[in-house]
Amino acid sequence: MTKLKDKIQGEVLVPGDDQYEGTRKIFNAAITKRPSVIVVCKDAQDVSEAVMYATENDLEIAVRGGGHHVSGTSLTEGGLLIDLSQMTTVDVHKESQIVSVQGGATLADIDEETQKHGLAMPTGTVSETGIAGLALSGGVGYLRGVLGLSCDQLVEANVVTASGEQKVVNKDTNDDLFWAIRGGGGNFGVVTEFKFNLHLVGPEVLAFNVMYDLKDGMKVFRGLNEYLMTAPDEVSVNMTVMDLPPAPMLPEFLHNKSVMVIAGMYAGDADEGQGIINPLRKLAEPIIDQTGVIPYTDLQKKLDPMVPQGASFKGTSLFFKDLNEDTFKQLLEEKDKAPGGLLFQLWEMHGQVNSVPADFNAFSVRDSQYLLLLDLVYEPGNDKAADDWAEKFYETFAPFSLNGAAYLNGIDPDKDVIEKTYGSNYQRLQEIKAKYDPHNVFTRNHNIKANQNV
Repeated sequence: MTKLKDKIQGEVLVPGDDQYEGTRKIFNAAITKRPSVIVVCKDAQDVSEAVMYATENDLEIAVRGGGHHVSGTSLTEGGLLIDLSQMTTVDVHKESQIVSVQGGATLADIDEETQKHGLAMPTGTVSETGIAGLALSGGVGYLRGVLGLSCDQLVEANVVTASGEQKVVNKDTNDDLFWAIRGGGGNFGVVTEFKFNLHLVGPEVLAFNVMYDLKDGMKVFRGLNEYLMTAPDEVSVNMTVMDLPPAPMLPEFLHNKSVMVIAGMYAGDADEGQGIINPLRKLAEPIIDQTGVIPYTDLQKKLDPMVPQGASFKGTSLFFKDLNEDTFKQLLEEKDKAPGGLLFQLWEMHGQVNSVPADFNAFSVRDSQYLLLLDLVYEPGNDKAADDWAEKFYETFAPFSLNGAAYLNGIDPDKDVIEKTYGSNYQRLQEIKAKYDPHNVFTRNHNIKANQNV
């Protein structure tokens, strides 16, 4: 261990050290794994040294950017944790409209710097999420209709591979690895720096947030589907179904009420957008309508309270190509059987996210109508009930979905889900895995098995 500490510019923590427990914890309290060593990296060379030490000592590697994956892939039991939380620098190159982002940066870190210049890139919808995990497996957010996914806007990256070598990857250099990390997850190395395209967005945007009574849910769903048939790419819509808590901040008539929220943004001129989004405000009689022009950074943080630090979470996900009313009704019925509080989200998928071919990069799901994301918050100790419910939910609705494909940022690692999700890209990913990580050094992820027949 002393030898490792001598090579690291950052910190090396082991059980018993003062900062070990605080550094080890992630947002999902249900995951309590304890690494034998945590390397809090300061730069790419620290990452290289940590990877080489782990491989020399046969230690499983976990990599933490934001530590926000619901399944806890950023922790390892007894292995080595590469912690990027000190590598959060964001540099905006205004003239070229490129942003350089270190691997430990969060979405909030990026938004804070890029919005100073009225620029943005497509990210996610919870500001505490790390950009690394998000972008490596996709990155779905409010700009998906006009700009696609986070991984679609990646133009270059610095990657530490399984041998500890540092590689620059882009369309001209190590282009196979560049293709793979845009949607292929953390299977191929540790990305210490990303470079993304930026676009003119903000600093204020037109955001809509309309709450309906769930008793009108079928009517709202029917109207939403009709609206989306002609909706422009500038509109992104997230549907959320939930039971409101009896919180003091809410008026008493909303306590424990089942509601459906239609929320999102218009990524264009706000005055022009008012008329375009207006039908979304009249799908039924609204309970509350908070539509208005707000700072883009506020919109990006709006869902943060829905995923509080320190709660126990379980997640599952599916893509649907044609979500009909009967299946939607069944989804709502299953929601009521959840063993805990459930954040039930349906994100419509159209525009740029579906306008590129499936082999444009590793992210292959390019023809879905809706992305379903479920986040179950449950009481400590109810892990089995939560696991059983999530597994049964997936198995029940997979036959109605897009070949069982899931959004990998919102579901536990599972071999069948992985192959179904990558589809025709899976074999190519196996071949690239064999080239850059033949011994599966990076396994704490939605793991792709190397194809050695290359």
